[in-house]
Amino acid sequence: MDLSLMEKFANPEYFDSLTMGEKMAGAGITTLLGLGTTFVILCLIWLILSIMGKVMTAGKAKKAAPAAAAVTTAPVAAPAAAPAENLAGDAQLVAVITAAIAAYEGSQSANSLVVRNITRVTGAGSAWSHAGSMDCLESRNMIDKRH
Repeated sequence: MDLSLMEKFANPEYFDSLTMGEKMAGAGITTLLGLGTTFVILCLIWLILSIMGKVMTAGKAKKAAPAAAAVTTAPVAAPAAAPAENLAGDAQLVAVITAAIAAYEGSQSANSLVVRNITRVTGAGSAWSHAGSMDCLESRNMIDKRH
């Protein structure tokens, strides 16, 4: 009976009769098959996830298309000029920030949203810490207005 290397490698009766080279070859083939199978499965999972991501964002893009059109027509007020600062191109920055705020809030009446001033923040903290502080202060102001 002429068995292949992998058949001998898998059968405990023939395993002991294999040479060290044959055992190493069988181990290498088993390792490559295992790694290859894992790689192929991971690629399939990645492909499925990327397709699902595109399908999910396509649905959101169709819903957000009317809001995006409204955001682009929002009026933009020029920021107040600060001394000794180069404010060239800030009108575009204000338009982008206005559009981002309107998209975040999901307001259908984006025409009523106007960003009047953008203040550059300097100091020891990061921009995220300053944004967190502003959120905290604004939430306190909202609580004070209710009472």
